[in-house]
Amino acid sequence: MHPHQLLDHPLFDERPIRHVLEPFGFEINIHAIESPIDPAVDDEDVMDAYAADPRTYIDSLEFPHPAGFTEVYRDEDEDGDIISVAVRAKTVFAQLLLCADSSFAGPNNTSSASYIAVYRERMRQLSTEGFSRERDDEYQHGELAYAAASYAHHAASRVVDNAPAIWPWDKKWWKPTDPRRDLVKAGALILAEIERLDRAAERQGGE
Repeated sequence: MHPHQLLDHPLFDERPIRHVLEPFGFEINIHAIESPIDPAVDDEDVMDAYAADPRTYIDSLEFPHPAGFTEVYRDEDEDGDIISVAVRAKTVFAQLLLCADSSFAGPNNTSSASYIAVYRERMRQLSTEGFSRERDDEYQHGELAYAAASYAHHAASRVVDNAPAIWPWDKKWWKPTDPRRDLVKAGALILAEIERLDRAAERQGGE
């Protein structure tokens, strides 16, 4: 398999994979098996297949990673064991790192596309819509959550295009389109509210 390009960073030569990836928001699952080189315990045909083409043999193996994990690396380590590393992104940032390698963000990876769409919308709000994290911090009465709920409800009902009663801002900011786009906006606003709550908690903890 093609290892994730993130693992090309020299930091992985200095520290264990788990110690590098976990702080970025990844859950790690590692499986290791011994290379088939021991006639006392290994099948002769398996040993022959490995000896003839180690790379093909390693790529043919199946590792029991949990559902929701993406394999990012498999190879032999310095001890001669065959290891497979799979990750599950627990944060948006981790998902973006995973998708940074185009091999792991292809057209069949629908979850990656959805994560990226929400994150890009969040960045668009901050860069082109005039919003800022400082401005978000002023919304202390659930405005961001109400706005997210408004778009999510519109995506589900599609009844009217008028701003719902819980829409917290001027109607000129109410811009529904199609269900997926509305849900992307809702997701970005939810992310903004979570970030606001986290910042508020950090400030309270520092007082």
